[in-house]
Amino acid sequence: MTVAQAVEDYLGYLRTEHRARKTLVKYHGIFDRFVTYLAEQRVLRLGQVTAGHFDRYRAHRQKSRHRKTVYTEGVVIKQLFRWARTRKLVTEDVLADVRLHKPPLVPKTAPTLAQVARLLAAADEPLRTYLSFLAFTGMRAGELQRLRLEDIDRTGNWVHVVSRPGHETKTRMSRKIPIHPRLQAILGIIRASGGTWLFTAAPSTKYPDGGRPISVKRLNEQFTRLAARLGLPVGRESGFVVHSLRHFFETAAVNARVPQRVVDAWLGHRSDRSMAAVYYHLGDEESHQFMGSVPFGMGEPAADAGREDAS
Repeated sequence: MTVAQAVEDYLGYLRTEHRARKTLVKYHGIFDRFVTYLAEQRVLRLGQVTAGHFDRYRAHRQKSRHRKTVYTEGVVIKQLFRWARTRKLVTEDVLADVRLHKPPLVPKTAPTLAQVARLLAAADEPLRTYLSFLAFTGMRAGELQRLRLEDIDRTGNWVHVVSRPGHETKTRMSRKIPIHPRLQAILGIIRASGGTWLFTAAPSTKYPDGGRPISVKRLNEQFTRLAARLGLPVGRESGFVVHSLRHFFETAAVNARVPQRVVDAWLGHRSDRSMAAVYYHLGDEESHQFMGSVPFGMGEPAADAGREDAS
């Protein structure tokens, strides 16, 4: 069997196991690069691949990619060969004895409350509204992108982050986040897009009717441009990106002595597999009380919010 065919079969297996679309796209890219590299070495068959090919490929990738990225790609490729062995596509898993050393976790920087206040004060609408949602809920940018009007419960003061078929959350679990008083003021000036999504990109030449969800990539670009204009550090390595607002939210909540398990419930973390994580139940009243204790401060609502001016 060729490596390319084994990859297709493995991805088909993962689809059967209902792996998230985002994961499948990521894996497809990793395997495409690996198959291309092997072809350049005149290695086409699965049984021709050796641990040496794997080592040289990782060394090749490390010239231009971060150590963590190369580690992740290595883990995914090893999964392919382990699966191939269970399906008897190869007589042995040639990567079984290869040990990958996980890079140490590097603490991420988070903007302070004063820095977030500067960002919001300097941002124009609708960017200010997007950043406010991210800063005061801890949502991921992709979750903000997929918010619908019905996901906002103004009566009960909840933001529902819903995992829907084709638009699953990272953990494929739904959750709800209490609306902080700072965010309540902003909700009052949001105009519904009139379509599927709460926030939509502005009409463009390519999409004259609009109605598309906002672009996460463009949102990050707008955020980093704004931060750089204010003299704040930007970049994934030692500065801020739009995901840093999620770090800000967690830092502010933990510093306000909100229990970590409560913060994890708001953020949608599912890393704790202990029975305590299974048994713990966060009541609605307690969730609101905890959220109200986080000192985000109060601010005046913006004049308008709604559609993004970008494609």
